[in-house]
Amino acid sequence: MKAVLIIYSPALECNIMSALKKAGQEKYSKIPYLLGVGKSSEPHLDTNIWPGSNSALLIITDERTKGILLQELKLIKDKYGRQGIKTFVWNIEEEL
Repeated sequence: MKAVLIIYSPALECNIMSALKKAGQEKYSKIPYLLGVGKSSEPHLDTNIWPGSNSALLIITDERTKGILLQELKLIKDKYGRQGIKTFVWNIEEEL
């Protein structure tokens, strides 16, 4: 099993959900309002100095679906990367 964390600008919501659908991924957990400071963009702290926020999806999936999803997300990043999208993947060792 794989965990996929997608942090993205809310402006990309429709594109991200379309990528999940294309990958056949129906289940996810959503964090609709996420603040933070990353390496490749301005801070998103929802203040006057650093306006804006992000959203995130946490997905637990199999290797095959992860591969399809990452391909779809790369297409979004290539087209809308300046809007903000970052994806992280790690192994899930155990599920209870």
